[in-house]
Amino acid sequence: MRMSALFLYLVTIVIPSTTIDAVTSSLPHTPFHDPGPECSHQPPSIDEINHIHLEGHHVIRKRDTYQPLRIHVHYDESVKNLAEEKFNVINSTILPQALDYWRKALRVKPLAVPIRLNRKCANNKAFFWKQNGQIDQYCVERCELITTCGEVTVPSTHLDVCRSCDPSGSNCGINGIRGDGIEGADFIFYISSTQTDRCNKGATVAYAAHCQQESGMDRPIAGHANLCPDSISTKAQDLETLLSTVKHEILHALGFSVSLYPYFRDRDGNPRIPRHPKSGKPIRTSSDSLSVENVVSNITRRDWKVRSGLIDRTVSMIVTPKVMEEVRNHFNCPDLEGAELEDQGEEGTKLTHWEKRVFENEAMTGTHTQKPVYSRITFALMEDTGWYQPDYDLAQPLKWGKGLGCHFAKKSCKEWIDNKRQRGESIHPYCDKVKKDPLETECTDSREAVALCNLMEYPKELEGRYQNFDSLPGVKNDKEGKRYGGSVNLADYCPYIQEFTWKSNDVVIRGSQCHFVENNPNPEKNFALETYGPSSRCFNHNHQMWEEKTCTQVRQWQHWGSGCYNYTCRDGRIHLQVVNHSFPCYFKGQEIKIQLFASHWLHVGTIICPSCQQLCGQYLEEDFKCKEDSHDWPKTVLDKTYHKDYLRCGSSENCNPLPMWLVATHTMIIFPSFVMFFFLPYPWM
Repeated sequence: MRMSALFLYLVTIVIPSTTIDAVTSSLPHTPFHDPGPECSHQPPSIDEINHIHLEGHHVIRKRDTYQPLRIHVHYDESVKNLAEEKFNVINSTILPQALDYWRKALRVKPLAVPIRLNRKCANNKAFFWKQNGQIDQYCVERCELITTCGEVTVPSTHLDVCRSCDPSGSNCGINGIRGDGIEGADFIFYISSTQTDRCNKGATVAYAAHCQQESGMDRPIAGHANLCPDSISTKAQDLETLLSTVKHEILHALGFSVSLYPYFRDRDGNPRIPRHPKSGKPIRTSSDSLSVENVVSNITRRDWKVRSGLIDRTVSMIVTPKVMEEVRNHFNCPDLEGAELEDQGEEGTKLTHWEKRVFENEAMTGTHTQKPVYSRITFALMEDTGWYQPDYDLAQPLKWGKGLGCHFAKKSCKEWIDNKRQRGESIHPYCDKVKKDPLETECTDSREAVALCNLMEYPKELEGRYQNFDSLPGVKNDKEGKRYGGSVNLADYCPYIQEFTWKSNDVVIRGSQCHFVENNPNPEKNFALETYGPSSRCFNHNHQMWEEKTCTQVRQWQHWGSGCYNYTCRDGRIHLQVVNHSFPCYFKGQEIKIQLFASHWLHVGTIICPSCQQLCGQYLEEDFKCKEDSHDWPKTVLDKTYHKDYLRCGSSENCNPLPMWLVATHTMIIFPSFVMFFFLPYPWM
C-alpha cells in the first residue's frame, strides 16, 4: 500500500480581541466582539500517519509495569535566541512545570529500547509494510537529507536508517547511518520559538502536534511545540495562563486529537477500531473517513429548545467507558451518553476539544476564557486511549455544571434559563445581564474573580439554533433578542459570568482574579477599597454606587457590583478585612456598611456577606466550625458593631459632618478612562 509520510499538525492557540466596554464617557458604547480566526488545520488522513517500529505489540502488551511518562526535551536554537527574560520564563518556569505535571499525571508501559525516528521521505511518499506484526516505512526512491518535527530539524543522531524502494515497490534497500537514538524516554518533545506565519494569525501563542507514533501500540512517541516569541508574556498575572497553554498543547501531542481517535485501544491493548489485516491501519468507512463508532458517536437531541421552538440537534460525544463513567458522575446524569465534543470551528477546533457550553473552563475546551482546570473527564480520555494510566489525584475539580443533572447536560441553555426563570430561581451558571452603562460586575461562582455577564448585542441576528432568548431585562423590543448572545461563540452563544482584564490603549492594566497582588487598582482609583492577593476572594456589593466624599465634593463611580477583599476564618465566622479594619459576617446575605477614610477620601459603600461554608468550609484548622446565625440580628445592632469614619468639616474636631444638601451641590460622576476586555478567550487551534 502506498502511503505518504506527512507530519501531523494540530492545535493553535489564538487570542481574539473580545471586549467589554467600561463607561468611558456619558455616551453609551457598543460592545465589540471579535471571535478571532478559526484554525486552518486539516487533520491528516490515515495515509499520512507515520509509524515507526520500536518494539513489537506482544512485547509491550506483556509488560505489566507502568511508570511515569518519561519526556525528553530537545530545544531548537530559536529558543536559546529568545530575549533573556522570555527564555528564563520558558526554560526555568513554564516548560518544566508543564512537563512535570504530565510526567506525574500520566503513567505508561515504558519503552525498553532507544527511540529512533523515521526519516522524512522525498515528496512525502512512502510505503508502509506490515510483517510479523512489525510496520516499517520505506520511502519511494529516497529519503530527504533533513527531517523536521514541526519547526525543528531533527538531529541525525535521533534518526533511524533510510529504507527505500523504487516506485514499483521493488529493489528495496537500506542506507545511511543509524543514530544512537534517545534512551530512557517514552516521548521526545521538540521545542521551537519562531515567529511563523501561524504565529501572526490571530495573535497565536503556541501550536503543537505529534510527529510520529510507534507501531506496537500506536502511541505517539514524538511531538513538537512552537512558542510564538511575540506572544510570550513575562508578567506574573499572565504566567498561569501561559502555563495552562503549554500544558494544553502537550496533551494534544500526547493523545487528545481527532487524528488519534482511530488508534485508541482498550485496557487489554486491543484496538477499539477494526484494523486492516495487511497494513495494520484503522479500516475506512469511505474513501476519506474512518470508522470511530467505538470512540465517537453522534447523538441527536429531538427536543432542543431555541427561540423558534424545538429543533433537532446532533452532537458528537466521546463514548469510551471511563469517560462515560466520569461525565455521568460529574453532572449526576446516569443516562448521559458520553462527553460532548465541540461542534463549531474548523477541524483544528471541531471534535478535538470538549464542548464549551457543557465544560466551560475545562482546559481542553477550544477557547480559554477563565481559570482552566484539567478535570477527571480529561484524565479519563487519556486512560481510554489505552496508552496511559492517569493519576486521578492530580486532576483538578471542575465546578462548571457539577451535579446540575441531565437537564443541564442534555438540554439547551435556553431551556435551562427559561425553566429557572419560571420557578423564580437563579439562572446561574448562565446570566442575562446585558453589558451596558453603567457597568455592574458580580463574582464568579468560585469567588476567585470579579466577573461580568458576557451577554452582548451583535450587529446581525444570530443563526436560529443560537437564539437563546425570547426577551431580556432592559431590552424593550423582544425582536431584538435575536441579536443577543454570549461573546463566546463556541459556547453556542450561551451567556455566562466571565473574568476579564482592564485595558487602556490596548495595554493590559490589570486582571480580575482576586489572588494576584498585581491586580490591585491604583490607590487613586480604588473607590471600593479592594485588596487583591493570595488571601482575597470576591464579595458582592449591593445595587448602589460607591461614593467618595470630602468636605467639598462627592464622587460616584460608574462601576460597582463586586470587589476583591482579604478575609480570615476564625471564631466560626468570616472576618472581612477592609483598610486594616475587621468586619465579622454573622449570616449569609448580611449587608455590611463600609464608611472608611483612604487616600484623603471618605469611601462609602456596602459589602454583602457570603455563606461561611463557601469560604471557610475547607478551612484546615480542625477546631474551626462555621456558625451560621439567623437573620434576626437587628440592623441597628450590627451597624454599631463596626468601625466607621466620619467627615469633620469645621475648625473643631467635634464639629458635625458637612450637611449632605450642601455636599450634593458638588457631586461628580466618575467615568473610568479604560476599557475592560474579557479574560483571554483563546481558541486553541
